[in-house]
Amino acid sequence: MATPGSRTKTTDVWALPEDEQDVGQRISEALPQSGWLCSHPGPKGLHQVHLHPSLGEALSCGGRQAFLLLPAGARAPGDVLVDKAVAPRADFRHSAAVQFLSSRRLRNGEGEVLEAGRLAVRWFEQEVGPKGHQVLTQETNLAWKALRLATRPAIVESPQGRRISGMRIGPAAHGLVTSSRMLLTRGGIQRLHLAAAPSTDQIRGSH
Repeated sequence: MATPGSRTKTTDVWALPEDEQDVGQRISEALPQSGWLCSHPGPKGLHQVHLHPSLGEALSCGGRQAFLLLPAGARAPGDVLVDKAVAPRADFRHSAAVQFLSSRRLRNGEGEVLEAGRLAVRWFEQEVGPKGHQVLTQETNLAWKALRLATRPAIVESPQGRRISGMRIGPAAHGLVTSSRMLLTRGGIQRLHLAAAPSTDQIRGSH
């Protein structure tokens, strides 16, 4: 259950590295002043955190996740080393961060499974004020529009035949999953099949 006053948006995404590159590039095009914070495993302060110009660089530097500071162009925290290719403004601080979590390929007794990553953001409206809330909403919408341009809808099916929608999958990940019949997971023990998308004729016939 969401905390009162919070604004939360989360989309599960299955993506291979080439899909991640496209997602990051499209988000950077939509929000050109933005930078991505790398995120390292382990206690805070163990590794130097950097503000990178691209999602790919942030993921390569850190671990499985990276964070896009909003509003676009907001300055990084004082302990962050800023890449010369990023030019954040010094006059306002960030009030939200979009998390990009990478997918990962897991191997177990069932064979290889592709676990979803996600694009997620959260802020508290009472903390950012009406104007800040409007800016964050607009920029979040741009980031999710970029995600939709770089991916396609992913309709999955549980072992019981229940279909679940609302997720996304990148072209490379879609090609891998459909060619290998690889199972999917959103985390946990449940395994999912990628359901076939309806054909154009089926979509027309539904109206």
